[in-house]
Amino acid sequence: MNKSNRSHWAIWLLSINAAILMLFNGCATQKEHSFNGDFGQNMTSDPKYFIYDEDSEHFRIEVHQGTPSTGADRILDLKKAATTIAEAECQRLEWKKWQSDFIQERNQGWMHIVILEVKKKEYTEPNFPKTGSNP
Repeated sequence: MNKSNRSHWAIWLLSINAAILMLFNGCATQKEHSFNGDFGQNMTSDPKYFIYDEDSEHFRIEVHQGTPSTGADRILDLKKAATTIAEAECQRLEWKKWQSDFIQERNQGWMHIVILEVKKKEYTEPNFPKTGSNP
């Protein structure tokens, strides 16, 4: 077997191994979580969520309905779920201060969707004056 054939076989084997690895690991989509399950709630809209773009300074949370429902409850449920998730995630990341903004809200058929962006804010320890007097 000459050198050219060996390199073709090596490339072919690497390609097959990479394909198998991708199949076993799945695609790069985020894992969908259940708000009711993760936070012990019983919201009728059964919010489902994803957390995206987590890094040291920001992340986004997408929350959508898990079951069809109508009315203002579904919107309020999703926004409450998003802010609760954001607070829990910021505590997990040990952020002392953050800012969150709803950057998108839409309907997709019966499903309402909200996206909350959360950014870390700089936190400085308060410098309180010392209390009490020293005579």
